[in-house]
Amino acid sequence: MNKPSQLKRSPRNQDIRTAIEQAGLRHWWVAEELGIACGTLSNRLRKELPPEEKQEVLAAIRRLADRLGLPTLESPRPGVTLETRTTLPGLGWQ
Repeated sequence: MNKPSQLKRSPRNQDIRTAIEQAGLRHWWVAEELGIACGTLSNRLRKELPPEEKQEVLAAIRRLADRLGLPTLESPRPGVTLETRTTLPGLGWQ
């Protein structure tokens, strides 16, 4: 029962995943901003998105981060996580 070893592939849509992580957002928040279910976003991210769809998701991440006063990839704020946001003035839950 030897299975051939599988090579680990880098996750598709890494730029989107990184943008969500850098902004301290959750995938379901971004999905809600796009008006789709979280599972739908997750399924779409499994395959590389076309450029226009990728830009739509990145724009939703920027809008959401701006609305919540969070950093985006263009303006990183190292060390700000979901847990630390509640301790910073103006970055708690809205």
